[in-house]
Amino acid sequence: MAMLGIAPQLSAQSRSALVKEQAASVLARARDVMGSTRIGESVIHYRAGAAAEQNYQSDRTYPPFFSAMQIKEAWFDPRGGVERIITQATFPGGGPSPAQVSFTDAKRAFIQGKEKLNVLPRTYMQPRYLNPWTVIADWTSAGDASFVGEELYRDYPRIVLARKTSDGEIRLFIDAKTGYPVKLDFQEKHYLWGQRHIEYLYSTWIRIGNVMIAGSSFRLADGKTEIAQTVGDVEILAREAAPSFSLPGVPEQSLDALPPFLQPLDPKVEQVGPKTYLLANPGYAEMVTEVGNEIFVFDTTQGEERARKDSEAIARLFPGRHNVTVVITDLAWPHVAGVRYWVASGATIIAHKAAREFLQSVVDRRWTLVPDLLERRRKTARLKFVGIDTTFRLASGAISLHPIDGIGSEVALMGYVAADHFLWASDYIQTVAEPTAYASEIWRATQRDGLHPEHTAAEHLPLTPWSKIVELQK
Repeated sequence: MAMLGIAPQLSAQSRSALVKEQAASVLARARDVMGSTRIGESVIHYRAGAAAEQNYQSDRTYPPFFSAMQIKEAWFDPRGGVERIITQATFPGGGPSPAQVSFTDAKRAFIQGKEKLNVLPRTYMQPRYLNPWTVIADWTSAGDASFVGEELYRDYPRIVLARKTSDGEIRLFIDAKTGYPVKLDFQEKHYLWGQRHIEYLYSTWIRIGNVMIAGSSFRLADGKTEIAQTVGDVEILAREAAPSFSLPGVPEQSLDALPPFLQPLDPKVEQVGPKTYLLANPGYAEMVTEVGNEIFVFDTTQGEERARKDSEAIARLFPGRHNVTVVITDLAWPHVAGVRYWVASGATIIAHKAAREFLQSVVDRRWTLVPDLLERRRKTARLKFVGIDTTFRLASGAISLHPIDGIGSEVALMGYVAADHFLWASDYIQTVAEPTAYASEIWRATQRDGLHPEHTAAEHLPLTPWSKIVELQK
C-alpha cells in the first residue's frame, strides 16, 4: 500500500483510479488465498447449521432469546456467483419445517415456488452475506470498490475497502497480513430502531482440498450476535453433479422492501360494537374503541406509516379532538413498532410495568438514517408511561386491562371492553383449529378475573365467538 503516499500529489481522477486499483489488488489476493483461482469450473457444496436468534419475538426483551435452528445444504457456483440453499428450520414446538429452496446472486433473492422462482425483498439476502465466497465474488464483479485505509479490528490491522450502493456505503475488512476477508460492515434501516450497525464476521477457516472455507460466520447487529453459523461437511463438485443455478433475467434487483408481515398496507375496518372496531391488514390486526372524549388503541404494529394510517382511520371513525391512550399488550418488536409515532403525537402509553425500560429505549433511540416523526419532535416528545401488573380499569371501568400471567404469557396484557363483551387477546390466540397453550392461558385469565366475553380477536385472529375458545378447553 506504499502507493497511497503519493495520492495527494495526483489529480482527483488519478487518485480515484489509484484507490480502485488498490482495491482490485486486495480482492485478487483474497480470491487467491481462498482458492478461487484453483477451483476452476467446480462448485462448492457444503452443509451448515445456524442459530438465528429471535430477539424480536422472544418472551422477554432482554437475553437469553430463543433461536430458530436452521439446517442447510448449499451449493455455490463461483463462476456465475449464484448460491442455492435448502433450509429447514425448527422453532419451539414446530419443525423441522418443509425444505425451502432459495437462490441469491449479487443483487437478488428468490424462493422456489410450485411452478417458478418468486423474487424476495432484499432483506432475504442475509444468508448470502454469511458466506465470504459470495461476498468476495460480489465485490469483484461490481468493480467499484475503493481502498479507504486500515482499521484495527479484533486485535489486528485490517485493510478496509468501501463501495457505494443504493442502501448506502458498505465496507469490507481484509486481513492485512494474510489476505483473508474478516468482516462485511454496513448500516441497515430498521422498522423499530431506525438503523442498526450490521457486521458479518468470518472466522475459524478450514482447508478443503485446495480451497479455504470460513468454518464459522456470524451476523451481529449493534454488536450483538443475531445469527451464528457453523459449516460442516464441504466438498468440491464437478458442475454437472450440482443442481441447477439458473435464475430469471428479471428483475435486475430485489426491492428494498420489508417482509410481507411488516408491510403497512391500508387497514380494513371491522365493527365489533357501537364504538369498537378492528383495524386489520394482512400482517396485523389492532383494536380501537371510544369512551367519552377518549380513544383507546390496542397495540401499534408495523411502524410509523401503519400508525399514521391507523390515526387517519380513527379520525374518520371518531371525528373531533380526543385524548389518546395506546395500550401495548405484547412486546415483540413488530407489535410495538408504531409506538414512537404515538409518543410524538402526545399519547399516553400503558403496558406491563416490566416494559418501561424497553419502551424507553425505543423512544430514546436516535433515528439518524431516516429521521421519523419522533426524531423531528425530539425536543418536546416525552414518553408518558403507565405501568401495570394487576387488573387496571380505564374510563370508569368501561375498559379493563388484565395481565395474562401464564407461563408463556408473562408481562403480556389482554383488554376487555365491558359494553361489547369483547376481549382483545393480544397475540395470544392465533388459531382456533386446535387447542394451544396460549389460548388456554387466555381462557384461564378470564376465569380468574371473572370476565364473560362473547367475542374475541387478536393480532392474528379475526373476530371469533368466545364459545370456540371455550370448546377448545374441553
